[in-house]
Amino acid sequence: MTERTGKSGTIDVKAVLAGDEEFLRALVRTALQEVLEVEMTQALGAEKSERTAGRLGYRSGYYDRTLVTRIGKLELRVPQDRDGRFSTELFERYQRSERALVAALAEMYVQGVSTRKVKSITEELCGHSFSASSISAINQRLDASLAQFAGRALAEAFPYLILDARYERVREAGVIASHAVLIAIGIDWDGRRQVLAVEVANRESRSSWRDFLCGLKGRGLHGVEFVVADDHAGLRAALREELGEAAYQRCYVHFLRNALDYVPRRSTTTACRSCAGCTIGGSLPRRAATWLPGWPNGQPSTPG
Repeated sequence: MTERTGKSGTIDVKAVLAGDEEFLRALVRTALQEVLEVEMTQALGAEKSERTAGRLGYRSGYYDRTLVTRIGKLELRVPQDRDGRFSTELFERYQRSERALVAALAEMYVQGVSTRKVKSITEELCGHSFSASSISAINQRLDASLAQFAGRALAEAFPYLILDARYERVREAGVIASHAVLIAIGIDWDGRRQVLAVEVANRESRSSWRDFLCGLKGRGLHGVEFVVADDHAGLRAALREELGEAAYQRCYVHFLRNALDYVPRRSTTTACRSCAGCTIGGSLPRRAATWLPGWPNGQPSTPG
């Protein structure tokens, strides 16, 4: 079972998401489009089709704008007003804040869409603050976009599957408790990694992992030939039930930690080089490392 803070044997979901251009392109496009809409609403003093005495102008369709970014081209629809007075600094500011925006959106996906996080992003992009109702509207649309990504069909085969869990503190009914966040990362035949699912469960158990895997299979997960995971009993049982035809391999780092439990301890630590097929890595206690084959002078080496 994997702990959350200070433990290095967890999947860095944000790092994987940062490399998933398909996910980020859709999410960034949604965020920027909503910011443009909110900017126009505030500039005119009214929503679409809203009748109000304080209206300062009227909308007049859209024009297309292509924004070239590190995650590919984003096709946006920029709103216009009849008098041609509306202008946005979003594109110039986005180019300056692109890296921070992508990292923040990935964090929002992992930790849940935060009103405070969205507010800070929009203020950075546009140079002024939006109202609480505008931020809530952006949040709702981002929630829908994230839900669509999380429930997308898995049409292609993922022969390699990495499973792990981390623990986060979650507020439910006013009570904060520790919950397991189950994570699945798939690797296709071209070696590309994708986050397939991130779900919260009360704890790691056979039933929670079984439901998690059933959900993946229901979305079309197929072609799994090799699974990398830790040695959690509930996970192993669920794998036998749902993916019994796939070969199983314990995570390299967890295996080394368990192996080192059987050799004398030493006070220092050494960094671990995780295997190329695993996203899990970190530091391990150095325990008479010279006793282990392939570890000359206490430095671990990747087995051949």
